[in-house]
Amino acid sequence: MKYRVIDSPIFMIGMPRSGTSILSEAISLHSDLGWLSNYLKWFPPYPKISVLNRIYSIGFINIYLRGKKKQDNNILSFIRRILPYSAEMFASWEYCCGEKFSMEYLIKCKATEGEIKRARKYVTTVLKYHRKTRFFTKFTGPSRIEYLCSIFPDAFFIHILRDPRAVVSSLLKAPFWCERGGLVRPWWKGGLTEEYLEMWEEYEKSPVVLAAIQWRRIVEIAETEKNLIPGKQYMEIRYEDFINDPHKIVNILMKKCDLHMCRDIHRYLDTVGKLKNMNYKYKKNLSHREIKNVEAITGPIAIKKGYDF
Repeated sequence: MKYRVIDSPIFMIGMPRSGTSILSEAISLHSDLGWLSNYLKWFPPYPKISVLNRIYSIGFINIYLRGKKKQDNNILSFIRRILPYSAEMFASWEYCCGEKFSMEYLIKCKATEGEIKRARKYVTTVLKYHRKTRFFTKFTGPSRIEYLCSIFPDAFFIHILRDPRAVVSSLLKAPFWCERGGLVRPWWKGGLTEEYLEMWEEYEKSPVVLAAIQWRRIVEIAETEKNLIPGKQYMEIRYEDFINDPHKIVNILMKKCDLHMCRDIHRYLDTVGKLKNMNYKYKKNLSHREIKNVEAITGPIAIKKGYDF
């Protein structure tokens, strides 16, 4: 079957609470990139609504609104919340690929012909109405690399990693995680082996241990799936490195993605101001024993990724 041409779409992936939001918001400002907006949460069957993404080309928004935190209580932040912005749109992927995209690991899973056709048509429509040449989006949770490459064979993946102790601590405070069962059951289906479930049982089904196991499993699966694609289609960025020198990391990322340097991204980072590494919070939120448990579970792979326990 002949498909519409979509050149090297970019997917930012990573565990929730790993810093994907601020980095993806910065990258989405690149002049070549089209993205899924928050409006598609309410209207997922209508990718043509991406025509409204062009609002971001208005000078006032470029100068005064980019970089304003949507959660702040002021008029500019309120305007930011109601304008289109690049968002984690599982509603769009569920429309194209079914609920399994949001709720499962999709290990060794490939898209059906129908899913491929819908997803590629959807992305093509977003780019057409946004008037952009290349697609970018982000989502958290399992990497889904093999599944997405069955739809977009030349897809590029940016995997964001963060200290598992900080991720676990943040998840346990996150309303979505607490209110939707993240403390008492695995968040995604089909990824935890019997060995991991038994490990959770040994720790008396601790919410801390459950989150740590899922961090480890997601990173392990991404490590396996990245070997299924050429090395030039995958890169890893540590949250800590980005916070330490955001301009440098963004330049590395753009070069790896074969994107030209874009002033808007650096202007956004300057507007946001000096970024603060929030990893210290886990020392206040987790007990000494809980920290040791997280380190014991995630250590085998976290240390390989440069985290010093």
